Amino acid sequence: MDGPGEFYATAEAYDVIDGDTFRVRIDGEAIRVRVLGINAPESGGFREEQDWGEEAKDYAREKLQGRTVHLFTDPGAEVYDQYDRLLAHVVMENGINYAVLAVADGMAEAYVLRHQDLTIGDTLEKAEDLAQAADRGMWQDD
Repeated sequence: MDGPGEFYATAEAYDVIDGDTFRVRIDGEAIRVRVLGINAPESGGFREEQDWGEEAKDYAREKLQGRTVHLFTDPGAEVYDQYDRLLAHVVMENGINYAVLAVADGMAEAYVLRHQDLTIGDTLEKAEDLAQAADRGMWQDD
């Protein structure tokens, strides 16, 4: 399978934490995955819930939980963040990149740090422009 970066693993997503973070098991080890290139509103837990946080979490559950995902690291990003989460592009079974879909549907913002050169950075920014123009998801409250 081809992806936007270096192949890391194929696994089943479980325990969606919020719209941009979930867990998988790889070789029996539970691994937290932070989806590269997006930032979804907070759904509570350790941080205060934000507008659209619960909707973004429900969206991620619908698209990811209990489904096989393909994880890819990116040559322009670290492999793990300061919270020991795997930073990965997430490609769903149907071949669609979850980050691009979530941004296009207004469930997350494009989030590319200045020092990153993500392989899909431009695509994410265009998806966000389209979501804003169409007042999708969290953008309808703007």
